[in-house]
Parts: sequence; structure tokens; C-alpha cells
Amino acid sequence: MGNYAVIYVLGSALLLTFLALNVSRLRRALKIGNGDGANKQLYNAIRSHANAFEQLMPFFLLVLAIDQRVPNSTWLLALISSFLLVRLIHAWGMLGRVFSFRVVAAGLTYLLYLVAIAFVVALYFL
Repeated sequence: MGNYAVIYVLGSALLLTFLALNVSRLRRALKIGNGDGANKQLYNAIRSHANAFEQLMPFFLLVLAIDQRVPNSTWLLALISSFLLVRLIHAWGMLGRVFSFRVVAAGLTYLLYLVAIAFVVALYFL
């Protein structure tokens, strides 16, 4: 595994850790041990954490596939950086800060998935 894949792992782990800490912070403040207690803020925090995990893990598989063929390439770093930034913006939007961030970031997430898929196809099958 190249250095850029490791950067992705670290960036993903940091984002997931901060989102998990936010859920824990809210659970403590709201005194809700399980579930969301019908609290919208806690529900959004839980969904933000889960959604980040849902998107970060499959993208990691694409990063690994790319990294196997072209480790530490500049465009891989750009792809990784873009994806992590977009997921951070999406999390911010999901936490209720700016809804339009969530919408735009979701679209950019799908676009970056397609770019990564195209790179994998090009590297392995063309």
C-alpha cells in the first residue's frame, strides 16, 4: 500500500472519529444512552457518522485498486483529497449547518466515485 492510500486511511479515520465523538458528546449532553430518543440533532449526528462510514469504506477499495497499479501518483492524491473534503462538507451539511452543502456534496461524492471507477477500469481492463 502506497503512502497516499495511508493518507486516505488516516483522513477517513479522523473524520469518523470526530463524527463518533460528536455522537457521544450529544448522547451525554442529552442523557440518551441508546437510539436517538426522538431528538433530531442526535439523529442527524448518528446518520452523519453512519453515512460517512457507508461512503468512505467502498471508496477505500477503489483507492487500494488504483494504488496497486500507480502508487503515490499525483492524481490519486488529488482524488483522495477531493473525496475527503467532499465527505467533510457532506457531514457538515448533515449536521444541520447548511443543507445545500449536503446536497452538493452528495452529488460530488457520486461524481468522484465514477471518476475512481473509471480509473480502475482504465488501469485494469484497457
